[in-house]
Amino acid sequence: MYTNIIQEMLSKGDMEGAIQQVACIGEKRDTSQLTFLIEILKSTENNVLRNEIAIALSDIGDNRAVEPLLEVITDPKSLGSRGTLLYALEHLDYILHIENIIPFIGDSSLEVSAQSFMLLEQAMDRLSDSQILRYQHIIELQMQNNQSKLLEVALEMLRTWGDPPNIGEFS
Repeated sequence: MYTNIIQEMLSKGDMEGAIQQVACIGEKRDTSQLTFLIEILKSTENNVLRNEIAIALSDIGDNRAVEPLLEVITDPKSLGSRGTLLYALEHLDYILHIENIIPFIGDSSLEVSAQSFMLLEQAMDRLSDSQILRYQHIIELQMQNNQSKLLEVALEMLRTWGDPPNIGEFS
């Protein structure tokens, strides 16, 4: 039902109507529209429509949306409009892809860097020691060319999380 309506609206240039229909899909958590939404997410050049689809995918809550969202986040066409795409990952299981998110902590956009940091922070208790070390290294390399304060905070968070407690502190 939605597929035909949205396709018709898009073909007529009714972006506002298409966006409203996408919002309805998200509100209803209609998983039957997942493939269609992902298809549009990957193909549209319209940032507003892309963001609305990302929110709908997040609302639907199907983890099959994680990889397509990351694909779009890393695509140069999404430069300047990645914050909402990263936000959409928040309620999905993105842990296997956290390494692709970490570089965005150093992004020049405050929204993108803060959202990426938050995703890392939410994933911290699910990371292995080796992942924590690898991510520290990734951030250290980034910091050679980027003096972002959030990168410093992320590195300190990883270092603190990865350090075992000092037994002598509690004596």
